Amino acid sequence: MDSETKGSVYHSAIYQGSGSAIMSFKPINAVHQHLCAFHVYSQDRSRHVEAHHYCTHLSPNFHQCVIYDSDEPNAKLIGIEYIVSEKIFESLPREEKKYWHSHKYEIESGLLQMQLKAVVPDVVSDAAEQPAMLELQKTYGKTIHTWAIDVTPELPLGPPQLMMSYTADGQINEDIVRARDGRLGGSTEEKRELRKSYLPPYDLLPGADEWERTGMGLIFELKEAKLNRQ
Repeated sequence: MDSETKGSVYHSAIYQGSGSAIMSFKPINAVHQHLCAFHVYSQDRSRHVEAHHYCTHLSPNFHQCVIYDSDEPNAKLIGIEYIVSEKIFESLPREEKKYWHSHKYEIESGLLQMQLKAVVPDVVSDAAEQPAMLELQKTYGKTIHTWAIDVTPELPLGPPQLMMSYTADGQINEDIVRARDGRLGGSTEEKRELRKSYLPPYDLLPGADEWERTGMGLIFELKEAKLNRQ
């Protein structure tokens, strides 16, 4: 087989399908949770992105998630999120906390939802969610999107973007939420009402959601630096 023919095999279904049989995907196989929510740009709260989180829990205090724009096989990898407990967030320097957002409103409002397979009955889904929502209500996230999917859907162009979440009603267009719910078969309003029955009151730690206090967002700007060649 010549080089050109060998090269053409790379994109074939057979070659790609054989990957799971001959390669290890240990970090990917450790993913055990799928959460769907929305992110908003730190500096532009008119831009909302549906975000599918596929998460691994490295410890009870630290989760890491890869973020896609959908749950389809051809979904685009658009970012990452680190999720930490109160204990870790409280220990962060004040300057570091500026990058982090709370999850309290996302959870209590029903915006953030665990995504189960369509064959799972709603009553099972609601029961499976409860331990996760009780935990996540008191967590904090640091989210970076490397693909501005709403601006350049074909390619991940430009600098990474710091993303934030929501802290009150009226911060996201309800049509976007209803469209997500209709497509995935959930109900944000029903989740909100159900969660009122089991989520305890929670007071946020100071330092997260800094934009509420300052009225300012954060952006990453490219800056040249002297190259260390060693």
